[in-house]
Amino acid sequence: MNLIKELQEQQDFSDSERTIATYLLQHSRLLPSMTTRQLARETYTSSAAIVRFCQKLGFGGYTEFRVEFLAQMMKYLEQPYGVELSVTNQDSVHSILDKVTRLEIDALQETYQMLDAKEFVRAFAILQKTQHIDFYAMDNNLDIANMAASSFIMANKCSTVHTAMTMQYLQATGAPKEHVGFFISRTGENRMLIDIAHLLKLRGNPFLLITANQESTLASLADVVFPVASVKSMEELGPRVFLMGAKYVTDVLFAVLMTRVDFRNAQEKEIWLSKHFHY
Repeated sequence: MNLIKELQEQQDFSDSERTIATYLLQHSRLLPSMTTRQLARETYTSSAAIVRFCQKLGFGGYTEFRVEFLAQMMKYLEQPYGVELSVTNQDSVHSILDKVTRLEIDALQETYQMLDAKEFVRAFAILQKTQHIDFYAMDNNLDIANMAASSFIMANKCSTVHTAMTMQYLQATGAPKEHVGFFISRTGENRMLIDIAHLLKLRGNPFLLITANQESTLASLADVVFPVASVKSMEELGPRVFLMGAKYVTDVLFAVLMTRVDFRNAQEKEIWLSKHFHY
């Protein structure tokens, strides 16, 4: 029985059962010390509703459910996507559609659980002090940098994205101290990006990092680190899953920045763009 999958899919669940399932998936670390009464209070249900929920899933009661849930959750956190999500030449288009969808939903959920709101507050404090963001990335990560840059402009943050590494080196060499660096690196161990990071640290420029490796060299140098889920198996999908999580982080940052932008000014920009550019 794949209990985690059943809780994620929430098929034939009532509204209160969906609330319980969502809370369990998002706060599994709190469950070992929770009684039915405490869980009921957190999910705005009742102890009886918790017991009925456990019995509906095939367990004798809350204690039996909790033991099995925690065991499966530990295994899930070690390998959240599961071997069964590997795509082979035996898969139909429908099964590939299902697997990739499940993979990306799981990746976003894992990224959400990995992120800390305090890091966004720290990043916001840094970004508030600057009007210019310099991006440092390579290959596919440049796509995320370009999308983030176009969004940040609407939040009154000028952004620079150079595709050539030579230009990124030169950018770091001449960046004014009020500029903030923004690195995007899945491994966090790219030699050229590490060199640039060291250079920025020497010059006193703060920088943010999105990475799948919180123990990486770049992470040890960054002022703020945003961990993002990736896929270690299925190498062909790993970078794409990372890009999705990276875009999620930049979208949250953009939303945070927009809360401090004058609404009238932002609206005027949007009207002007709509009038002069058709895209």
